[in-house]
Amino acid sequence: MGVVKDRKIAVANLKKLTEDPSKVLFVHYSQSNTFDDDDYGNISPIITSIVVKSLDGQIDQQFAIHFEADKADIPIDEIQYSYRDLELRILKSFNDFARRYSGCNWIHWDMKNIHFGFEAIKHRYEKIFGDLKDYNEIPINNKKNLRDIIEGMYGENFVDGPDTLKSLLKCNSKNIDNNVYISSSIESTEFERKNFDNVIKSVDLKVDFIKKATNKLIQRKLIVSNKNNYAVFVDTVNHPIFTFIGWIATIAGLIIAVVTLA
Repeated sequence: MGVVKDRKIAVANLKKLTEDPSKVLFVHYSQSNTFDDDDYGNISPIITSIVVKSLDGQIDQQFAIHFEADKADIPIDEIQYSYRDLELRILKSFNDFARRYSGCNWIHWDMKNIHFGFEAIKHRYEKIFGDLKDYNEIPINNKKNLRDIIEGMYGENFVDGPDTLKSLLKCNSKNIDNNVYISSSIESTEFERKNFDNVIKSVDLKVDFIKKATNKLIQRKLIVSNKNNYAVFVDTVNHPIFTFIGWIATIAGLIIAVVTLA
């Protein structure tokens, strides 16, 4: 009964958190092991870009180190000398944004710990600013991991491969790889090579797909490689054809009953 309960909870949570599209945000970010001179030897990767989109399409916000460098007229060949200041700018901008939208539901993909997630962003903010006096903490109940919801509906092995987000994207793209998508480790390498456009495009694609996957899940159109047995059963009995057959059988039964009584 655990699988049945997980499915019901996942469906209920998804329905509840998307009731008001204007209050549903999708977020993802990139990080890099590149450090500036003041941060040499650090063990916490710098935050290089953050992308946020809303379910209603009204918000499409990008925070990125190279955008801040452009605003400050810092040449690309000198940008490495200002990483800390530029990271500080995007962390502050994102924090101000999060404060304005802290009441929203923030849907993410495995941003769940200090190694990668909201806690990692918080850690970098505290490290650079020195304290958390002005830091806005997004309420834990407002942070929703889409992967957990999908696992609740279809089981832990809903797709194959180590990069579950990439595998899910491929499943829902006619099994065609999207070359814009790059792994988090490659995003770090591309940042180190100053291929900033490749990084922000990858993060933007990930957020866009997390949004699309949520919509597909709501409509029961999300494609996964594997489903647990209960999910297969539920999806089968809820299929339009199965429902139509059920209605035909019900009507036929009523006709037979009426004829019999007559």
